[in-house]
This record gives sequence, structure tokens and C-alpha cells, in this order.
Amino acid sequence: MSLLEVSGLSIRFGSTEVVSGMSFVIARGERFGIIGESGSGKTLTSLAIAGLLPDGAAMDGVITLDGTPLPRREREMAKLRGKRIGMVFQEPMTALNPLMRVRDQVGEAIRLNIEGGATHVEVPKLIEEVGLEPRHRERYPHQLSGGQRQRVMIAIALAGQPDLLIADEPTSALDLITQRKVLDLIAEICARRQMALLFISHDLKAVARLCTRVAVMHRGRLVESGEIGQVFSAPEQDYTQKLVAASRFEVRLQDRPPIGGTLLEVDGVTRDYRQNGFLFMAGRPLRAVDDVRFTIAQGECLALVGPSGCGKTTLAKIIVGLDRATSGSVRLGGVSYHGSDLPKALRRDISLVFQDPFGSFNPRLTIGDSLGEPLRLEPGLSAAELQARLVESVQAVGLHEDMLARYPHEFSGGQRQRLAIARALVTRPKLLVLDEPVSALDVSVRGEVLALLAKLQAEFGLTYLIISHDLDMVAAMADRVLVMEAGKIVEEGKPEQIFAAPQHRLTRDLVAARLPDID
Repeated sequence: MSLLEVSGLSIRFGSTEVVSGMSFVIARGERFGIIGESGSGKTLTSLAIAGLLPDGAAMDGVITLDGTPLPRREREMAKLRGKRIGMVFQEPMTALNPLMRVRDQVGEAIRLNIEGGATHVEVPKLIEEVGLEPRHRERYPHQLSGGQRQRVMIAIALAGQPDLLIADEPTSALDLITQRKVLDLIAEICARRQMALLFISHDLKAVARLCTRVAVMHRGRLVESGEIGQVFSAPEQDYTQKLVAASRFEVRLQDRPPIGGTLLEVDGVTRDYRQNGFLFMAGRPLRAVDDVRFTIAQGECLALVGPSGCGKTTLAKIIVGLDRATSGSVRLGGVSYHGSDLPKALRRDISLVFQDPFGSFNPRLTIGDSLGEPLRLEPGLSAAELQARLVESVQAVGLHEDMLARYPHEFSGGQRQRLAIARALVTRPKLLVLDEPVSALDVSVRGEVLALLAKLQAEFGLTYLIISHDLDMVAAMADRVLVMEAGKIVEEGKPEQIFAAPQHRLTRDLVAARLPDID
């Protein structure tokens, strides 16, 4: 008999139906994936199973666990949540309590779900099971890396020894090595505990590695389901074919102007941070960037890759003038600066596209006002010229000028990323720094954004510094790759050379952690 059966599940908000007639079955010990673009209803389906639908949502249909319908009343559902159904949420930093130590949060889950559970015994066991060191028990969430926080979430979900684990995008924001470790950890725990898994993701490669069956959702409906090999190798529906094709990153830069002379030079840049209020605690600062040296030529696309915490974003902030180097300098067009002392005359020549496009927009400003802010660097523009610049930038990224009057929350993730690129283009910069420009996007939207970047580089002769942990995207876009570890550049070369024959240990680890293409 099946462990979980979802039959005719529909979810609506008022008169708007967001999930319609969803039906599937998960056997005991089976690993089942749900894929689809943002807004397809994946997360709402999982929340309905866990009894965590938001206020205002109305649900129809039947969900059974071991043949018994799940209760609709919260008090009764709370008795099953944790004990029978565990959940790993998409953003662990938001889901974890910032004021509680790890041991207390895991211990709380044990006390709530295991009668008479000895937390002093069970907490160390769970921490060890998810691959964390004993010292991590005493830390707060902000003191952990993204992968470590995700492991804490898994430990909390496992505390009640559930029959079904629901994992909602557990690896979307993690670097390659950490992602591979988390996927392997989930697979190993499910096999050891004979626990069923409902894995929700827009990453088809992760689903292919972890699951045996998959369901494809589109606009709230189930459009295709079956064995992983069958669905991904011979998809029947047009939408599934589109997702599989988009996952292959078949984007190449074409028809670009020739690469010119040196535009940017980073010379011996080091960045130290104080620890506990002292720059040199016991003689050693926290060194985020360590004597980094490289150049970028006009019209080149340079990629900077490495695990989380290696110093990529700190280096980018120094280059764009948002942080100051402790030592060393940066030269743009022959003019030297140390970071936050970037001369005003150069600020229009460098733009940054932030990792989170939603968080980088002021929710109280219209898109037109947000895109117009960088034009303060060009005070001589008339009102007509300013409006022309705004229209030019949104049209360059394939959007309509009518969107300038709307607010950030009125756009999809892909549209917000396009608007973030439009804001970066509005000053007509020479260098565009892109920090994880597609990491949070659906596979189909990623392809659109990468094609857009290729088009813009060809049309405007832009120079790119792309910061990413996605080797597929880097292989598709970059002319040259720098590999960074612990603040240092440890390897450099063309992507086809580095990925085919990596020389440094970290590069070999990154290439080994790269998930194989879907056949």
C-alpha cells in the first residue's frame, strides 16, 4: 500500500485557483520529485500535505497517509507534523530562530515529537547524522554557512523520525560542493531510515540524481509524470521538453566585437576584517581576500568561481566601490582606487547586478524611480533625456516602457532580474559585475537571461565579471575563469581547459561535484 496519496488536490485564493486537480502517489521509501517553474504550485502542494497552507487558502481533494485522510483541523494535524511528516524549508536562515542555539532548536523538535525523548542524547546523534561537528551545536544560525544551516534544518526535520520527508528547494542557493554533499546526505538518510522523500526543485539535475519518479507541474496542473529516465530522456509534453532543453545551457556568445586592451586591473588586493571588534585579534585578522591579482580586457567575459565564503562577493564589492581594500589597488581605465574611494567620474563606468534582484529594489519606489537613481551620477541630463535613458534601458532587456510605472512585487523573478540588468545599464557602463545572476531562477528563465546577456554584450561591447558557483553557466558564457579559495586565486584558464583537466584540488572537487547532464 502507498504511504502518501494525493487525489484531486485543488487550492484557491478567493476565486483564483492556483493548484488544480493534482494527483500522485508516493510509496514507502520512494524518492519522488516535483519540478516546474516558479508559480507552478509546487510549494503550495507540499504545504497542503504538511497542513501549512497560508491564511486565505481554500483546499479541495483528499490527501491520505497510510490510507487515512489527513485531518483538516490544525490541532490534529500538528500531532502528525514532525512525527509522520518532516519538512525542510527553502530558506533555512528564515526558517531557523536567530535567537536560539542549534542544540536548542534541534532539542525543541525532539521534545515536541518524541515523548520522553532525552535531548542530551538525541541532539548529538542527530547533529552527527547530518554531518555537523559537535562544536556547531553551540552556534547560532548566523554563525553557520548556508550548507551548515541546511543540515540543521534536516536534523530538525528528522527529529520526530518521520515516514515522509518534504524538501523544498533545499540546494538552490548552495555552491556546487555543498549542494552535492546535501543531496548525498538526503539520499543516504532516506535509504538508511527507509523514509519516503518528496523533493521539490526547479533544478532538473538535482531531481535526476536524487529521485526515481518525477511529476511536472505547469500553472497549477500536473502535465506529465513517470520514471525519471523516461520523462527526462523522452518527454511527451511540450512544456517538459522545454524544461529539459533549458537545463542544458546551450548558450554561446556570438558575433561579439574583438577583445581589446586591459580595462580593469586588480593589483594585490587584500581585505581584512576585525574579529570581536579588533582588527588584529591575537595577531591575525579574518582575511576575506588575500593578495588577489588579475586583469580583464575590454569586451571580455571573466568568470570568478569558488565555494561559498571564498571571498568572491567581497572582491566584487571592492571593485565596484562598495568596500575598501586593506591593501592593494584597483585600476579602471588606468585610474587607480582602493574600493570605496572610487572616483565619482568612474562610478558611471562600473555597475553591479546584485544576487537577489527582489531585495535590491526598494519596494516603495516604482521601477522608473529605481532605474533613475544611478542617473544622479549624470546631473546634466534634462527630464526628457532622463526619460529616454530609462526607456532605452528597459527596451534593451526586452521589456516595455509601460513597466516603469509598476512596483517590484508586480514582476516575476525573471522580469526582476531583467530590470536589475536594465538599472545597471542605465549609465552606459564599460564594466558589468554580475553576482550569481541566475542562481535563483528557473531553468527556462536562466536560459533567457543568459541569452540576453550575450545579446547585450554583442550590441554594446560590454565587459563582464560574472561571479558564480554554476559551472554550466560559466562554461556557456565565459572567455576565461578564475578559481578562488580562501581569498586566493588558485587556478586560471579557459573554461574548456580548466574543466577538462583541472590542476588544483579545489577545481577538481568543483568539477567532480558538477551534476551530470540529463540524457
